[in-house]
Amino acid sequence: MQDIVNIISLIEKSIKEDGENLITSGNIIKDWFNTEIDKIRDRINNSREWLANYQSKLIRETWIGTLRIKYTNITGYFIEISKNQVSKVLDYFVYKQTLVNATRYITEELKDFEKEIMEWEQILADLEYKEFLEIREQILNSFKNIKELSEKTAKVDFTTSLSRVAYMWNYTKPEITTNYDLQIKLGRHPIIEKITSDFISNDLELWKNDFVHIITWPNMWWKSTFLRQNALILLMAHIGSYVPAFKAIIPITDKIFSRVWASDNLYLGQSTFMVEMQEMANILNNSTENSFVIIDEIGRGTSTYDGMSLAWAILKENHENIKAKTLFATHYHELVDESKSLKWVKNFSVAVGENEDNIVFLRKIVPWWMKKSYWLEVASLAWINKNIINEAKIMLRKLELSHNGSSKQLSLWIDKSCKEVEVVYVEKDNEVIELLKNIDINSLTPIEALNKLQDLKTKI
Repeated sequence: MQDIVNIISLIEKSIKEDGENLITSGNIIKDWFNTEIDKIRDRINNSREWLANYQSKLIRETWIGTLRIKYTNITGYFIEISKNQVSKVLDYFVYKQTLVNATRYITEELKDFEKEIMEWEQILADLEYKEFLEIREQILNSFKNIKELSEKTAKVDFTTSLSRVAYMWNYTKPEITTNYDLQIKLGRHPIIEKITSDFISNDLELWKNDFVHIITWPNMWWKSTFLRQNALILLMAHIGSYVPAFKAIIPITDKIFSRVWASDNLYLGQSTFMVEMQEMANILNNSTENSFVIIDEIGRGTSTYDGMSLAWAILKENHENIKAKTLFATHYHELVDESKSLKWVKNFSVAVGENEDNIVFLRKIVPWWMKKSYWLEVASLAWINKNIINEAKIMLRKLELSHNGSSKQLSLWIDKSCKEVEVVYVEKDNEVIELLKNIDINSLTPIEALNKLQDLKTKI
């Protein structure tokens, strides 16, 4: 340990904290460490004092108060005089360069100074670099001890950091098994739970006969949170950490795959859909039955039927051949019906509470499905104008009519006593519409209005 203490002391005494990025450029060794370096550094500093005195001397001789001695890496040292003062230039000034508003000159005395200062600066840089190499060599002689201590320190830091987080956030010790089954009780997202006061924990169970979960729910961030928190819990368990859950039985997992977001790579000529497909190809080509896969939408970057067909084919390939434990989040509600033909698939959704006036997303995963994305409610939460939402609703009805190929209008509603969304067709009645159009509301008495309403209700 004393050897390490000596190395630390050596570094603290010798190396500047704010030295040059390039170690051959000098200015890396501290003052008072090397006597020879200190002498040359003092000489250079004194020469800069000479430069200031020389500039003052020229100002007195020329009576040009704006005269300045400057330096650039390209041209070196020079005397710069504004154009309206050029007539005062002394005979021994040698022309060097003309600018828009100034002229540059040099003198023999300044040339000699430049040559001398550059020589001393190079000597200083060489000496500092030589000293640096010697210091480095001393450190290398202790490399074995440094490496051993660094590894021990890193292990202690890693362990204590995970222990502290586990204690502060009530993590639990996972049970690592060689079985296939995965069970997480009351799992949480290790980051999101720290920034929200009402985080809702959720369970996840994936068995040999139930290893694919299709998840349908509103267009809200909880979906991605649920997917990612389970992937993170698996990862944390595999690195030796406690996990944010009440209970966790984690099987040995060879890989964790994630297809949760895609953006384009324009500089490579790749569209968002191409990036999405490349990510999906990587998962299909490299995942095994011991892998864990999260998919947050697939096929959304192309037309509805194309994307839906791709999503179905990918889902089926994993189910039939790969058999990786998979969370498959989608808004293609048609996959719910199709998945009934797949033996080891279960459907889940987020619980939603609603009445005539309000809707509440409960953020709890429940074992049934929904065929509604609550897009109007989510758009309203984002403060989309009501007129835009109404126009979108009209267009949706037109598309539903076109899709069903009839004059029946498709309406989606949820029966409170049933866990599945039902589809109801409402027949358009031209006679009822005509009666409504011909009613003169201003001339109706209350009793006549009630009778009209009863007549319309009977017809409907």
